[in-house]
Amino acid sequence: MPQFCHDTYHRQIEIYGNYAVIKKGQMEENKFDEAELRSLKQANARLQTLLHAMPDIVFFKDAEGRYQVVNKAFEESIGLKQKEIIGKTDEHFLPDELVDQCRKSDAEVLKGRKPVRMEDVVNREEGEMIFDTIKVPVYDSDGNCLGLAGLSRNITERKKAEEALRSSREFIKSILDTVDEGFIVIAKDYRIISANKAYARQIGLAIEDIIGNPCHKISHQSDKPCYELGEECAVRRSFEKGEPFTSVHRHKDKDGNIIYVETKSYPLRDSLGDVSSVIEVINNITDRHLLEEQLLRTQKLEAVGLLAGGIAHDFNNLLQGVFGNISLAKHLSDNDGKAYQMMVEAERALVQSRNLTKQLLTFPRGGEPVKKIISLPSIIQDSLKFALSGSNVNCSFSMDDDLWPVEADEGQINQVMHNIVLNAGEAMPEGGTVEISAGNVFIDKKSSSSLKKGKYIRISIKDSGIGISDNYISKIFDPYFTTKQKGSGLGLTTSFSIIKKHDGMLDVTSKPGAGSTFFVYLPACGTEQTRVREEGKDILAGAGKILVMDDEEIVTIVVGHMLGALGYEFDCVESGEEALEKYAEAMKSGEAFDAVILDLTVRGGMGGKEAIAKLLETDPAVKAIVSSGYSDDPIVANYRDFGFKAVLSKPYEIEKLSSVLYSLIAAPF
Repeated sequence: MPQFCHDTYHRQIEIYGNYAVIKKGQMEENKFDEAELRSLKQANARLQTLLHAMPDIVFFKDAEGRYQVVNKAFEESIGLKQKEIIGKTDEHFLPDELVDQCRKSDAEVLKGRKPVRMEDVVNREEGEMIFDTIKVPVYDSDGNCLGLAGLSRNITERKKAEEALRSSREFIKSILDTVDEGFIVIAKDYRIISANKAYARQIGLAIEDIIGNPCHKISHQSDKPCYELGEECAVRRSFEKGEPFTSVHRHKDKDGNIIYVETKSYPLRDSLGDVSSVIEVINNITDRHLLEEQLLRTQKLEAVGLLAGGIAHDFNNLLQGVFGNISLAKHLSDNDGKAYQMMVEAERALVQSRNLTKQLLTFPRGGEPVKKIISLPSIIQDSLKFALSGSNVNCSFSMDDDLWPVEADEGQINQVMHNIVLNAGEAMPEGGTVEISAGNVFIDKKSSSSLKKGKYIRISIKDSGIGISDNYISKIFDPYFTTKQKGSGLGLTTSFSIIKKHDGMLDVTSKPGAGSTFFVYLPACGTEQTRVREEGKDILAGAGKILVMDDEEIVTIVVGHMLGALGYEFDCVESGEEALEKYAEAMKSGEAFDAVILDLTVRGGMGGKEAIAKLLETDPAVKAIVSSGYSDDPIVANYRDFGFKAVLSKPYEIEKLSSVLYSLIAAPF
């Protein structure tokens, strides 16, 4: 049983034991004064309510095995009322085959003074039922054993699921042994625990030489996992997300030829629903890949952006569920505890995931940056740490003490820094140092650069790597241009586009064998006296009614939880049509919504853009917030032009939600 289930069992039984002690004390009322008795009765009432509300069977027996306390679930399980149970023993209710087992376990609890756990199988007309039962001794304040408390949970369905899983694994094994495609089963430590003959033929090894070895060693002849080498790992994603994934890998076959293989991963779950292993299907798609690669190079970047946008939108919706739940869990946790710090680290990693989704969008879609005043040092340092994580490359960092802030899209700038630093690290396969500096510069009219006159922040990223030849340096910002065996050739192209949209410039100087230096220029938005305002760091409780419109259930659930934790009432709908109807009804009833959160894109229904136009007709003073996984959409960047009062780019945390709602509802527009 997982630890949290074990702890819950013991906590429930502790409550039931306390209830039994109170019952005993209630029969000796003369030992308490009036105030103590009243307090005792109140505690008794609360415990009875909790006891009878529990779906599990709970009970308390005295030292002689007579039932003193039972809940409604117990009554329903044996078809008797409490008055027919109290004072009786197991012989009066249980099948003969269970009586001896219960006696033995009771004696073990009372004699050993420790918890005992067992599984009881009961044959009933509706079929066999299995119960997971735990019993613990209960003591009074003097340490005398009063008897035992127990909790019994019906685990019949869980057992059936385990049996179904076993059957499923046997079925999968039969498939592995018959199909022509390469199949392997991979454990959590990435070791192969099963393989079929087709995979063995692909690799050129016997099955016994495959089993027990890491998949990356067998498939890629690499000592490092493929994801550490920059490749998309479908198996890893299935372990992390619990969902099927597909990726394409480039590696050498048994004869040393470069091939492309498509890997499809499918998670296998244990009886508790956790992903215990992953099935990977492997197909050689070298011919198909080369053809598709040629076709992709001829397609317009806008078509790529459309596909990427849909993926990023759906991924951001999924991330919203993760971000929201982690931030809510932080809010409900002790901020000095270890669990809280672990959630902080998880959230920090997810921020990088959120920013990486924008790489699919920014260049091909031409997305507009969502700007705010930001401090560059922290962004640069985070990007540096993330991009060089696990590598043999060192780094150094220096900046002006009075560095000016910039008005920029934090996620996009983070993406630019990540791309450039990652390239710098890859340019030094034998190790080295990436030197990053940032300073204030003034561009005047006499400058030969394409920048306008004004104040700029110049960031330089210098490596001591292999450098870039003269033949290539003019092409490095071109779409799909790359000299690496892996990579899409879009990293620097995307970075160039981002900086251009920020009215800045990206440039490079290089000498073969002596390294390269990239220069990023961003317009400064003030002087050293300008302070950067950190938004959404504090959680601000509020009050009012909020209407949430989103067609993704995972989003409405987590946003609802966050709103409830912040003190707001809320209602959720799936489309703009429903939002208009709810909003109008609330206004007529005199209980209007204080704010509305509208998802920009709704599949098969009215989205936020159409909904806000109609809401403004109904109520010109409506306080509407646009929410979208398309962080680069022009409506998100220019939300006020469309009648919105604020924006929430998915995924967002409870801190950001509280800040937006508090400022929106507290301050009239």
